[in-house]
Amino acid sequence: MLRKPDSIPASDTVIKDPSMEPFFITKSSTGGYTVYESVIKGENDTPYIKTICYPARFSFALKTVAQELLNSNKSFKSVRDYIKSYDEITEKITGVTSI
Repeated sequence: MLRKPDSIPASDTVIKDPSMEPFFITKSSTGGYTVYESVIKGENDTPYIKTICYPARFSFALKTVAQELLNSNKSFKSVRDYIKSYDEITEKITGVTSI
């Protein structure tokens, strides 16, 4: 389901990083996480956000972003290439944290 970007409550913490684009994570003031994808749709190039999932922990949110980035490239020549790409993406995202 697509939503307007301004529909995220002001009380939520928004976590963005260039290494995760077009995805980002929010932490609800009530305690949960949400992974979103920023998308542009329509003739007017209207920005929206698409909910990807509601992970229980921040580490799961980061793993979800890594998996989504990996699977946005639908063609790999081998399993080795797929795993290498996953390792590169996770290192890029988690390289700034010890999670």
